[in-house]
Amino acid sequence: MTTQPATNPTTNGTTAAALLDDQIATFKRDGFVVIEDVLQGDELEQAIAAFNTAQHPARLDWEKGRAQGKGISENGEYYASGTWHARKYFDIYPLHFLEQNDAAVQTIAHPRLLPFLRATVGEDVQASTIQLRVLEPQIAADAQAEGGYVDWHRDHQSDQIWRYYGKPLHTKVILYLTDVGPDDGRTAGVPGSHRWPHRPDSSAYKGMGGGTRQQNKMRDQRDMPGMVAAEVKAGSAFLFDTRLWHTTLPNTGNHERWCILTLYCPFYQKQPGVTVETAQALNAAGKLSTPERQQIYGFSPMQGRDVFKRLAEHNGSDEDDRMWKGIRP
Repeated sequence: MTTQPATNPTTNGTTAAALLDDQIATFKRDGFVVIEDVLQGDELEQAIAAFNTAQHPARLDWEKGRAQGKGISENGEYYASGTWHARKYFDIYPLHFLEQNDAAVQTIAHPRLLPFLRATVGEDVQASTIQLRVLEPQIAADAQAEGGYVDWHRDHQSDQIWRYYGKPLHTKVILYLTDVGPDDGRTAGVPGSHRWPHRPDSSAYKGMGGGTRQQNKMRDQRDMPGMVAAEVKAGSAFLFDTRLWHTTLPNTGNHERWCILTLYCPFYQKQPGVTVETAQALNAAGKLSTPERQQIYGFSPMQGRDVFKRLAEHNGSDEDDRMWKGIRP
């Protein structure tokens, strides 16, 4: 898999523009691109420290839920404290991470990502969902029987809007805080599948999320024709068009995989309640101190007019909005 250096805003203008053009060309062709060293040095260490602090309360909640079978579904997932947990992984409430230090806040509005996000989503790009995920190692027997924690899928199915605009309506970024080697839960995709007019059939391939179809999944996830998987260093990012056919392979390594998954969308789309609450808290604390952060966290676009009410209070009245409602644990 081809990886590329970060788009550094301080690089010579011609070089930075050529690098961005190359990244965009790869993204359009394959539906994804890996950008190395988005986080480096002290900045990476601070983000890891913030993640480590934030994961402790979520881990206790996850372990309690697993022990009690709290809200367990047929696939082993359950909801708790406004986050999404499952048997193989757990999520961290975004604000618990982002409030720790400035490097954590910067991960969502990082200047090494912004040129790419503006070129793919648009100048008015903002963060929609923010997820922070801990994927635990699996034993070999579990990986053989079930595969990774998610099956082959597309995040978004309909492509009529994308065809009209000529660009993806959403770009998702997976920013890794741990090294991901061959056995560490690599993100995998099928190059070019974001442009397929048909929806591929994943019913025979292993991976959680299949519900009652699990017993029919006989083929290994890695048998998907054309699949490539990303091996990356901590601080690198996997960026993809949400129409890409992708999965997460089993984590049979010796350490957990830590990552931040952020879905970016145009400013006119509404943010979910948990993102709204997180942005409001960071703004009140004075941590959204630049125009770029104000935009990415959903307060005001840097281009055009803000014609929508962005941060109306979310009252959590939708009882089925368990995944995103803004209730702080």
